[in-house]
Amino acid sequence: MVKFESLLPEILTYFGNAELTAADLRQRTLSFCGRHVRIVYSSEILETSLFKAFEHLEAIENTAASAFQVFVCDRNVLNRDLPGWTQLTEFSAKDKKIVMYNAGAIHALYNPDSQVFSLIDIASGQGWYYLPQAADIPYYEKAAPMRMLLHWWCETSGRVLVHAAAVGWDSRAALLTGRGGTGKSTTAMLAAQSGFSFLGDDYVILDNVRGPAVLSAYNSVKFRWDMLERLPSAGTLSVNDPQTDEKGYFYLYETHPSSLAMILPIKAVLLPAIERRSKTTFVRLPSARGLLSLAASSIFQMPGSGQPTLKRLADILRDTPVYQMSLGTDNEEIAQALRDFLSSTEIG
Repeated sequence: MVKFESLLPEILTYFGNAELTAADLRQRTLSFCGRHVRIVYSSEILETSLFKAFEHLEAIENTAASAFQVFVCDRNVLNRDLPGWTQLTEFSAKDKKIVMYNAGAIHALYNPDSQVFSLIDIASGQGWYYLPQAADIPYYEKAAPMRMLLHWWCETSGRVLVHAAAVGWDSRAALLTGRGGTGKSTTAMLAAQSGFSFLGDDYVILDNVRGPAVLSAYNSVKFRWDMLERLPSAGTLSVNDPQTDEKGYFYLYETHPSSLAMILPIKAVLLPAIERRSKTTFVRLPSARGLLSLAASSIFQMPGSGQPTLKRLADILRDTPVYQMSLGTDNEEIAQALRDFLSSTEIG
């Protein structure tokens, strides 16, 4: 494969020409607790597909200088592929593997499953997001777009994007983590429909400026189709088709906008477990259990993060208690148990 360093000037020129050429250029400004991110889309379909997950973060006043800017396009703008695209896809296809590049302020990643190419120059505060056809964006990318760009950008401010859900009650949040199928998304969705604050279902941002806190990144909810037996309302909310996609998803900003929160302090890390008990219970675990569970899934989801992510998580969650949350069988009982837990003054 041609070395990425030799292609980088051509790639940057390609993106520059695409931005100048795009006939339907659109932009939106997001606010992550005061830090602005401007996203420029080359077409309506890209904006429609990739903005809805961020819609709750749109800045009302977008005159502030942006800390980071992203340009999004597909091959249709210039009617030709990104430089090196053939070599990149052929190289990746051999083992169906992700291709990464990290050197100084430049980070790049190509994901063969989504066919998304992400590039960032941390020094200039710019990012680029490319895929061959806007119409082919997979459902999971619509639910959580630009994940790698957000991950790299968070690293510049000491924050960390993690694979976890988060809900809040009484102005305090529970961070829900664990491998797929343990009840994380089910609990988050149930809480959102029961009056809790919602900060995220699959990915959230952790911060430690004034103590451990969780920030919202996406307002989407992603769920397994077999979860409909427990939460049938998800089926009517879903914006995609069970015949074509592995999971369903919808945007909470469109269905329960009042439940969305931007930032809350973290009271505890919870590891949900589907055990079908008569009542939901909480059992204190060693802090290392929560850290390892969160780090393992986050590092897997954000390739190339590794040791820096583990260290940052350890710093943020050092004094945060960890509990196993064994889920009961009744939805109302689960919600009430979680309310009581987050309202308790004895946790810690």
